[in-house]
Amino acid sequence: MCNRYENHGSVSHIRAIVREINRILNTTSATDNLAPQDNIYPDQDAPILRNAPDGSVELTMARWGFPPIPGEKPPITNIRNLKSKWWAQVNREWLTAREYRCLVPFTAFAEPVVNSKWFVVPGHEVACFAGVWRPWRGERLAEQPGQKRRAREERDWSLFSFLTTDANDIVRPVHEKAMPVILVDRAEQTEWLEGGAESLRLQRPLPNEMLTIRA
Repeated sequence: MCNRYENHGSVSHIRAIVREINRILNTTSATDNLAPQDNIYPDQDAPILRNAPDGSVELTMARWGFPPIPGEKPPITNIRNLKSKWWAQVNREWLTAREYRCLVPFTAFAEPVVNSKWFVVPGHEVACFAGVWRPWRGERLAEQPGQKRRAREERDWSLFSFLTTDANDIVRPVHEKAMPVILVDRAEQTEWLEGGAESLRLQRPLPNEMLTIRA
């Protein structure tokens, strides 16, 4: 949990979030007018909010999933064990540096199963996962002009993943092991974007009363 989420947030919703953390939002040609995404799965593109060099926040599209651990195939969609050598040493820069921090907007998340239960944050039309992104060059599935199927293509990518943590009492009956790290407090969103090892303290479950299952 989770390898499926949705984002129905508009640019206006996201601009309001950025305004409340006293930052300026810049968009790209791909995010000027966001289309609703009912189902976002690993190895698909989705919007993220990342720090820009000029101090603003950029809303851009990125591919969900870090490069896999050597010898494994699936991309790394969820980051859990921060004390592992893989994150504490090999990939520490991506995890802690300010320039690679991001927020991942969402409106609901679920397990990718039949008859999924969707979790939402009441009172927040758009919430955010605590994410990280990185540049990477390699082969991933890419859309082909005039074709429905994607094909593997080598190019430069922006990849993202987000942190998970222990499941709270709302998520545990559905997925007992983990849930995404969700940030709705503006101070915590600011702290996360600022980077640094100290902000990893935000890897914790959302309080039970702040999450519910959508009817």
